[in-house]
Amino acid sequence: MLSNVKLTVLSENRVINPGLIAEQGLSILVETADQCILFDTGQTDAYIKNADALNIDLKCVQKIVLSHGHYDHAGGLPHIFKITKPIDVLCHPALTNKKYRVFPAGRTDIGVPWEKGRIKSKGAKFIFKTHPLEIAPNILISGEIPRNSVFEYVDETYQQRPLVSYIHDEIHDDMCLIINTIRGLIILLGCSHAGPVNSIMHAMRVARNKKIYAVMGGMHLQHSKEEKITKIVDHLIALNPYYLIPLHCTGLPAINKMIGALGNRVKLLNVGDCFELKDERKRRIKHKMPIRERRLLKHNT
Repeated sequence: MLSNVKLTVLSENRVINPGLIAEQGLSILVETADQCILFDTGQTDAYIKNADALNIDLKCVQKIVLSHGHYDHAGGLPHIFKITKPIDVLCHPALTNKKYRVFPAGRTDIGVPWEKGRIKSKGAKFIFKTHPLEIAPNILISGEIPRNSVFEYVDETYQQRPLVSYIHDEIHDDMCLIINTIRGLIILLGCSHAGPVNSIMHAMRVARNKKIYAVMGGMHLQHSKEEKITKIVDHLIALNPYYLIPLHCTGLPAINKMIGALGNRVKLLNVGDCFELKDERKRRIKHKMPIRERRLLKHNT
């Protein structure tokens, strides 16, 4: 299990620092002792500009994980190949399907704004997976997430066009990133179209760990009915994460209910903010006075 993990928000809807850029999107840099993984790429090159402003060199990135095939999570992918060598891109095979959202005014393209063949020529080494996979020691992608809860569902406004016809998109390409740490699981959600509760339960099964240290990312509740939000928050309370970090599409009504239920265990992060797990035990042991010296000190006093 990992003892040191640093998560930096590079793309997000909220920003406070005037030197950084907010956008409708999500990108999180995951750093461990020997891994540097980019989870999602936002919709533009904002995550790269923010990384530059934060003095983060994205040439360190060894793998990219795309949570699903919507423009605000995978749209920024082409930009990273301007500064890096070829990189493994892990995602579901349905990520590149044509995806749409139906509004009263008409149908809008919300899929990835690039072609798979062209992005491969730029350096993307796609690894398509539908099942869980350990991509580095104690770091896994979830694969497809089972839809077990009756209150978490994908509404009918989402469509895809795998061939000619438009059909309802269940967004089976939705995946999460699972990090197994000494304090429990850190679970990164993209938009959590499968549902945050379904995603967390699946992550616990995949990692064989029932302890949750942090759940971080989008939970797609900004337009949800109060009844759905209440049921999800009630289940989150039962799952008992040590920290809950709602980002991106979670929405203020859901965030307010989470804070009311979990208090200061809910952390609100903006672009540029970090969430870090450090193992302080080694530091304490290193500076601990030897037993013989403690005895001498006690005797002299």
